[in-house]
Parts: sequence; structure tokens; C-alpha cells
Amino acid sequence: MLTPLQLVRRSIGLLAGLGAFCCALTLLYLASHAVMSIGGSCGSGGPYVVATPCPQGIGWIVPVSIIGGIAALGVYAISALPVGPRLTSLAWPALFLSLGWAFLDAALAPESGVEWSFMVCAVLFLLMGGAPLLLFANREALRRLLWGTPPPSAPPAPAAPRPGEVRWTTSVRLPGDDRPHVRPVVPAPAPERPNLVGELERLAALHRAGQLDDDEYSTAKKRLLNGSH
Repeated sequence: MLTPLQLVRRSIGLLAGLGAFCCALTLLYLASHAVMSIGGSCGSGGPYVVATPCPQGIGWIVPVSIIGGIAALGVYAISALPVGPRLTSLAWPALFLSLGWAFLDAALAPESGVEWSFMVCAVLFLLMGGAPLLLFANREALRRLLWGTPPPSAPPAPAAPRPGEVRWTTSVRLPGDDRPHVRPVVPAPAPERPNLVGELERLAALHRAGQLDDDEYSTAKKRLLNGSH
């Protein structure tokens, strides 16, 4: 459970991380598109004359967008709520699909016709970004993406005791453990029945030995038989 303050902090972290990642991905897409529009390569600085200078700001936009995107994705993952969307797994498809689209747009430039080197890169990037999306065709994977992992279900209630059966439970709370430990249910033992045959044989042996006369033997035998019902 989260406190209200923790809920507010995590919500702000989610929005900030997701927004920063989207901004970083947009900057990387625009920078890639600008470089591809001038042939796919450029340079700036150094002692040599550069044939194709880079557009202004490309030198810092690309590394800042990459590092900033990774940091923003980390903030989003850390700020995830117990229940809610888990969009971190969509970062890979978003990156490669956006770059694939930039390659495709540059490959189909109307003024120069189809640029096949860009087209090959576009196909590869689109496949790398689109293939992971097939994993979310599974209903359970899509539910985890949009709603997160469900909380653990409560254990089933014990069955009611049968007639003549006694059950008891004991809760034990250990130091540092907030969950109760329930001892297994042990049924009460059934009362033992007297060994009627053995008692009759013992009375017969006493009668034969002369320790019991006929009246005593008959009385003890009747008492034993009547008490066994």
C-alpha cells in the first residue's frame, strides 16, 4: 500500500519520465531525419574541410537525446505504481519504429527517387521495432502491459469439519513477519473399542483355572457383553 504522498510522488515521476522520454525520442527522430535529408552523413569541426556540414545543433542533440531518453526511461520504471500501465517494454519498438520511419521517408524522397540503401535500413529497423509487438498479441501479455501484475489472491477458506471431527487452528506471529502462520488441522482420534474377544478368552481361562466359579463367570460374561453395546 502507498501513502498519499508516495502516490503523488510516483505519479509525478511517471508523468515526468514518460514526457521526457517522448521529448528525447522526438529530438532523436528529427535529428536523424535532418541528417538523412542531406545524404545520411555529415561532419563539423576538425582541421579538414567538411564536404557536408551538419545542421546546426546536431552535434549535441543526438547524444543528449540518447542519454536523456535512457535516464527518463529509468525514472519512469522506478516510479511505476502497483497497478497501472507498464509502458517500459514499448521503448524498444518506439525507438526502432521511429528511426525506421525516418529511413523510409528518406528512401522515398520524390526529388531523388528510391534510395535503396535507406530502404534496406528502413526495412531492418521496422522489423526490429515491429517484431516485439507480436508478443502483445497474447491477451495475458497485453493485460500486464496495460494493467500490471494483479495482486496475489487470498488463500481458499478451509473446509467445514465433518460430524464427529474436531479441528483447531493456531496463529503464530514471528518477529519481523506480519503474516499469520496457520498450523495444519489434525482430526481428533476416535475412541478405542475394547477387545471383546480377548476379554472373553481371559474370563474363560480364569474359569477353567478355578479362579472363577460358574456364577461369577456368568455374571462377568453378561456384564462384559452388555457393556460392549
